[in-house]
Amino acid sequence: MKTMSTPLAAVYSTSVMEHHHFNQTVTILQQDGHNILKSLSSDEYKRALSLIKHCILATDLALFFPNKARLSKIVAENSFDWQNNEHRALTQAVLMTGCDLIASAKPWAVQTETVKVIFEEFYEQGDAERMNGKEPIAMMDRQKAHELPQMQVGFMNGICMPCYELLSRVIPETDQLKERCRYNANKWEELAEEQKRRTEEEAI
Repeated sequence: MKTMSTPLAAVYSTSVMEHHHFNQTVTILQQDGHNILKSLSSDEYKRALSLIKHCILATDLALFFPNKARLSKIVAENSFDWQNNEHRALTQAVLMTGCDLIASAKPWAVQTETVKVIFEEFYEQGDAERMNGKEPIAMMDRQKAHELPQMQVGFMNGICMPCYELLSRVIPETDQLKERCRYNANKWEELAEEQKRRTEEEAI
């Protein structure tokens, strides 16, 4: 978004799409017949909007890492308290990331189809960047599509698994998400190894 210097990037300095999503939410709520929060008092309405904004902005993956670090420290110190507002806010934020990444914990057939669709969108952005004289990052480079399995291994092990592992410690009922994610991560590792073998054989 920022690389392409889009109008939205000029409006918002950080978390571009996330701020846009929140502002669109407020716009919808202000339309006749769409304000599902109209029965709330003024203070309740402000708190509700604050929570909505907090949760939407938390879907910015750049914010996941500091949120995870803070919540992990609290959990490691065995000091997590559901009555603590900061602890609840951090859990909400990590939960939003978990929701955003949920395809990684879906059945394998759903996971692969979702990745295919997402990467096609990435490649289209990379194509546009290349047409504008900019070299796209590997993830958005159609010419490096053969590296997709290995990229997924890094994504699953570096982001998805840590997210669900942390959530399972705070909310044990989410443990199945961690296990499904682990299964998919292992499948991507198998595909990455297979691709590596093919590449080595072709080089002989």
